[in-house]
Amino acid sequence: MKRAALGLGSLLWIALPLHALAQSSAVTIYGLIDEGATYVNNVGGSRLNKLDDSVSQGNRLGFRGREDLGDGLEAVFTLEQGFSTDTGTLRQGGIAWGRSAYVGLAHSAYGQLTLGRQYDQMTVALIRFHPGFYGGIYGFTPGDADRISGAWLNNQATYASPVIGGFKFSAQVSAAEDGTSTTNAGRAESASVTYANGPLNVGVATTQIRGYTVRPGASYGVSQFLGATVGPATAVVLPKYRTLGVGAGYAFGATTFSGLYTRSSFENSAGRSEAMSALGASVTYKFDEPLVLAAGVQRAKLEGSAWTTFNAVADYYLSKRTDIYVSVNSQRASGAGTVAVLVTNGPSSTDKQTALRAGIRHRF
Repeated sequence: MKRAALGLGSLLWIALPLHALAQSSAVTIYGLIDEGATYVNNVGGSRLNKLDDSVSQGNRLGFRGREDLGDGLEAVFTLEQGFSTDTGTLRQGGIAWGRSAYVGLAHSAYGQLTLGRQYDQMTVALIRFHPGFYGGIYGFTPGDADRISGAWLNNQATYASPVIGGFKFSAQVSAAEDGTSTTNAGRAESASVTYANGPLNVGVATTQIRGYTVRPGASYGVSQFLGATVGPATAVVLPKYRTLGVGAGYAFGATTFSGLYTRSSFENSAGRSEAMSALGASVTYKFDEPLVLAAGVQRAKLEGSAWTTFNAVADYYLSKRTDIYVSVNSQRASGAGTVAVLVTNGPSSTDKQTALRAGIRHRF
């Protein structure tokens, strides 16, 4: 009897913390699936019809958790993977948790510190102001040169402050890990400041990466980059890459106007540098009915090359979680040896490229 009582007491002692943990912890399973049909008028000289996913937003399956540790302190984590509905395979190069993988601590008064793989601050602070935000990935800056559509850094330590008078500050450091990182051969840093006050939103962000790989022929549609001839398969490792952006948005009732400027500089081992600057604007109108109309335009320049990208989208919500949309993205390039190339598509054989799309998106 004595032994039985001791065993029961031990079981109760173990069970009580588990019960308390269940009350103070929460894990959310969430996701998003975007799929649609796209027509591109010119990819390498041919028309292209394709099923294409992760265009309006990237497909994802995620787990997000928080545990209350008391006195305003919480443990937090996120694990999020990207996948293709076209093939069922993982995106982000086949990484199991390619969209996010981090753990950390958050305090209501002191902010949040997390460690792992995350977006850099160009995405976090500025994506809402980009002309391609509603129109999808095709409408982003050529080659996503400013990293705003969604780019990650491995081995990150990220600090985000609490909101103070409408301001929020974030800073990140990414270690090179002896050159084993797939996102940066050297150290990387990123920082941002955002401000929100009623209808006004403002963001400023910068990212610097040492050992950053770009493919200017395939991504930008140029034949010359940093004084060298490049082709569609040419990869250039940059000892130094830096991008800076500032954006703002203001809502007038159902209408929101947004503007964004970015400047991305590329430097090779010989010290030669070039910079792509991009200026864009967009307008969004939300009807009383579940319909959103948006349009945006951006002008980007890199040395003697330039790109004007236009996008428009009509998005109709069948419910809070499911919407259907149609979009058009069109780009015109100029400059010697420069062709049009909408992000994630192959280069056109001319200075023009247009993509028409009808898609469906579901969140869960």
